[in-house]
Amino acid sequence: MYRRDYLLRMIEQFTVTMAQVLLKRQNRRLAEAMELIAQAMKQLLGLNSKLVRALSVKDIIGLLSANGHFDAGKGLLLSDMLKAEGELLGDAGEPLEAESCFLKSLELLLEIRQMEDAEELHRDAEERVSILLPQVKQTRMNLRLMELLLGHYDATGQLAKAEDMLFFMLDDDPGNPKLVERGIDMYERWSELEPEQWAEGNLSGEEIQESRELLIKMKQNGS
Repeated sequence: MYRRDYLLRMIEQFTVTMAQVLLKRQNRRLAEAMELIAQAMKQLLGLNSKLVRALSVKDIIGLLSANGHFDAGKGLLLSDMLKAEGELLGDAGEPLEAESCFLKSLELLLEIRQMEDAEELHRDAEERVSILLPQVKQTRMNLRLMELLLGHYDATGQLAKAEDMLFFMLDDDPGNPKLVERGIDMYERWSELEPEQWAEGNLSGEEIQESRELLIKMKQNGS
């Protein structure tokens, strides 16, 4: 199991740097702030920020893994750096690059959130996810990120958002049998929830039943 005191030591090492980044951002010294982020990423991952941005989250996880074990603490810190870099890029008038950083940070956090051996960091990851979500657009999400968000919304009782994510994925891959089956299973679980839970998730029992029946028809048409 991951040791939280190890994470705290790493956080202490980078706290000064991140505070300097924030100060330079406030003073509009964006290039200097970006350089600090680049140095911090290189110290953490051994790569500069441009290379980190070019990597997939899967590749990043591989680089932060040893003997099959992912260093989730470093992953959490890297997600913070990507978010900070995204904010700097947004300030510099580069919205697409900024959103790319936010999406990568979000995907990394959601991957950490589902790792059993990073259980002690799940709450930290969830807090960061809730902050990042308003800053990203669903139109630019890759399939893996949408899959992770579907699981996140389902697990946290955000039923309407999980439903939206399911149908976004089906729009990209119509009739995908595994996705259709996952949706049917999801709606069957939801149908057993209490009405109060439906209301909290912004869906009604009738809507859940209608969507379930729609997916069953998709399954029958695809068979």
